[in-house]
Formats: sequence, structure tokens, C-alpha cells
Amino acid sequence: MITMNGLRSGIWFAVAFGIVACASTPMPVEKLAIAKSSLERAEQAQAAQFAQVELSSARNKYAAAQAAVDKHDAEVAARLADQADLDAQLAESTARAKQQELLVNDMEAGLRDLREETLRHDSAGSTPQVPQPATAPPQP
Repeated sequence: MITMNGLRSGIWFAVAFGIVACASTPMPVEKLAIAKSSLERAEQAQAAQFAQVELSSARNKYAAAQAAVDKHDAEVAARLADQADLDAQLAESTARAKQQELLVNDMEAGLRDLREETLRHDSAGSTPQVPQPATAPPQP
């Protein structure tokens, strides 16, 4: 048999449980800050030029995470912030790798030009001046 006190206690328990359940997942403020920082680093690494797709994905997921925060959906916001962070890190790494690749290509082109110049001098009959390594002073 259900008494009035038992019913009242059950209602209070349900209300308290509902309040705790709503307040148990805090908003992922730290994760959003980390994702924002990663986005800024990617932009500084010129990801807009070298990794457009990755940067765009990171920006979209960060915006979606902020929208989830506005809707008070902490779990979705946290998941999207993590994904935005990873996409931004990928964009930064991709941009830096492509920049390094361009640098290597420039260096190889410079070396190729030097080789061709040396071959032209050799075929013209002049001998190129090749620097000799300096000899180390004798050890006492």
C-alpha cells in the first residue's frame, strides 16, 4: 500500500535525481579552448593555403561544438570540440609538411642549377675551382 509520505518521498527523489542528472555533465569549456588554440595554430601555419579541407572541417566542427553549448548539450559539444581539435592539428601538420616539401623542392632545384652550371664550365674547358677541405692542426 502506498502512503502519502511514500508518494511525497518518491516525487522528491525524482525531482532531485532530475536536477542531478541535468547538472552532472559540465560544459566542455576547456575542450573548446583547446580546440580554439589548435585552430589558431593551424591558421598561423598557413593551413588555409596548404590544408583547406582539414581547416574547413575543423572550423565547422568547432562552430557545431559552440552551437551544442548554446543548446546545453555538453556531451555533443565535448565530442565535437575534440574532433575540431584533432582536425585542426591535422591541418597544421599537413600545412607544415607541404611547406617543408616546397622548401626541399626549392633546394633541389638550386642544387640542380649548380650542377648544370658546373657541367657548363667543365665542357667549356675551364676547370672549376673546387675548395679543398682545411687540414686540422696536429693534435699535441
